[in-house]
Amino acid sequence: MHSYLEKIEKYLKALSSSERIDIIKEIKSAMLELQNTGLTTERIIERLGNPKELAKAYLGDAISKNSKFSWRKFAAVFAFCSSFAGAIGMFVLPIISTLSIALMISGVITPLGGIIKFVGNFMGDDITGITIQIGAFTPSPMQFLPASIVIGVLMFLLGKVLWRLTIKYIHAISQNKKTL
Repeated sequence: MHSYLEKIEKYLKALSSSERIDIIKEIKSAMLELQNTGLTTERIIERLGNPKELAKAYLGDAISKNSKFSWRKFAAVFAFCSSFAGAIGMFVLPIISTLSIALMISGVITPLGGIIKFVGNFMGDDITGITIQIGAFTPSPMQFLPASIVIGVLMFLLGKVLWRLTIKYIHAISQNKKTL
């Protein structure tokens, strides 16, 4: 029983220690309850199934509890996709999760660039390193700030949508959680 729990804990390393401890306590408690009903340790482990699959379900549940972004959750997403998501997940999850972060960060940086460009233009200095070009269209100095705000908001919102898709995808592939 102890080695089974150690294997599960190994697969849950991406979670915080308090989350890991709670999950292990829950599984251990369920195992002890089953033992009190007369089941052998081997039968209990057989009933719970592969420790990797059980850990996958708990890790997926922990990640998908809420869709708020955190760096710890971002690391857990990578642990999940590298250990549990399969061939497609190994490509899809890292791409959409990394793209979501990049878009959210860009969504904040773009309006800041617009503010810097606007202030520079107001003071009579054209900052050439900061520019927006959409096809053949380049906004005038007066259009630059509103354009950068709109583009920044759109990028940030797209990043949030991709993050929610990441969480939903993880939740969908971790639905094999065993009922204890």
